[in-house]
Amino acid sequence: MSNSSGNGTGSFNSRFGAIMSMTGMCVGMGSVWRFPYMVGQYGGGSFIVAYIACMLIVVLPLGIIECGIGKGFEKGMIGVFTDALKNKTAGKIFGAIFSLGYFSMNFFYYVVLAASTYFIYSSATSEWNRTSPELIYEGLAKNTTLIAVISLILVVATIYIIIKGVDSGIERMSKIMIPLMFIFFIVVVFFGIFFIDGIQQGYNWYIEPDLAILAKPDIWIAAMSQALFAVGVGPGCVLIYGSHLKKTSDVTLNMTTVCLLTCSVGVIVGMALIPACIALNLNPESGSMLIYVIIPTLLSKIPGGAVVGILLFLAIFFAGFSTAIAQTEVAVATFATDFNWGRKKAGLFFGVINVVAAVIAAYSIAFYDFWNNFSGNYLFIGTAGIGAIVYVYIINAEKVRRKFLNPSSDIRMGEWFSKYAKIIAAPIMIIIMINSLFPIFLSSETSFTKGDVPETLTVATIITLAVIVLGLFGITIKMLHKCLTTEERTEEEVLTYEREQEVPIV
Repeated sequence: MSNSSGNGTGSFNSRFGAIMSMTGMCVGMGSVWRFPYMVGQYGGGSFIVAYIACMLIVVLPLGIIECGIGKGFEKGMIGVFTDALKNKTAGKIFGAIFSLGYFSMNFFYYVVLAASTYFIYSSATSEWNRTSPELIYEGLAKNTTLIAVISLILVVATIYIIIKGVDSGIERMSKIMIPLMFIFFIVVVFFGIFFIDGIQQGYNWYIEPDLAILAKPDIWIAAMSQALFAVGVGPGCVLIYGSHLKKTSDVTLNMTTVCLLTCSVGVIVGMALIPACIALNLNPESGSMLIYVIIPTLLSKIPGGAVVGILLFLAIFFAGFSTAIAQTEVAVATFATDFNWGRKKAGLFFGVINVVAAVIAAYSIAFYDFWNNFSGNYLFIGTAGIGAIVYVYIINAEKVRRKFLNPSSDIRMGEWFSKYAKIIAAPIMIIIMINSLFPIFLSSETSFTKGDVPETLTVATIITLAVIVLGLFGITIKMLHKCLTTEERTEEEVLTYEREQEVPIV
């Protein structure tokens, strides 16, 4: 048994690097851009409770299975689907749809990332002191040449990192950017606590759950969609990053840690933004404008806004850039492996496509809107649903548990795990995906307005905050510490377990 990944594109060099890379894959604009305004639209603390529950109940087990398949198959999407469907033509069709579909999200994504990058400069120069945030955003949207240039620079940086390889490129970058992202967001949270008047009322709005809102099915649909989107279970990114793990890697513990880190990022980002908005009477339900208009407005009203803005938008950039790399890596790893292109050829090929698409998206709103809707919604949702069916039922969750998870895991799952995935987790995900495409199962409320919020911390807020800090954050830190201080199993230990358990070869 080899100790390195056999997919032809390399493997992560360290456990910490693997976890940071996979967290960067998950934590993108979905967590730092979409999550805060989803919280604003869906009742604050109620959405957070539903989101954490959905992450643990559905996304985590499915993420473990998909990551295990990636490690076990050691192939790109085409190779995995060819083996799973036992048909070369079907494998090429589905594998190409998955890898290219996920990659095509970059066709609009670099424009969003370019805007976030610009606001680092805007914060550094305190541009809001000269121009209102609304006009800053409108001016940036009209300055298509600037957006195109920034996008081009970001694409070149992405391809450079991709070609450098899994360990020297993706892992090395992630080990720097992702810890800094956490640090910067946490600094912004503490700044708000100590320097923004009325922040207690904001925490009541953000943290305290409303049982009446939790009783509505629509908030659970929204929370489930956000959790699935945040981790990216189904379309292939988790599988491809799993294929870069060493054969002795503990997928169960690693993926549990990654999902907890992803969940924690969303909650921390919300802490950095939403309470401050409430305290300063800004609208947290402002959708995508929360980041680009409302937050600069907030920064213009607080002391040290320029420094806070630099840290905040740097953290947002780190999250978004790591996801842009992941969206490219799915296609690069697939074609480099399954078509024997090699990483450099595949990287340059998809880099050229990224360059062309990013420039067009900067100049054409129609092109941007099409790919934002088609890739970000239909392709992502469709492949997520199909992926759940293939990974859990066709490849078989029980085979994955016995062959790819338990032999190298410190947390060895019983047969209940695969049954749970088949009977509960996968069906819920499939139903959510179908309802996202065809909203026929439940109504679609898009806003849950809260009533008057007390100005001082309530008992419910304090209890919920303690549960989040001690529960979610505490367990996340404990899992990360366990990953970093526990040696993964040796090849001999894995082989011994396989012999004792009579793990099937095929």
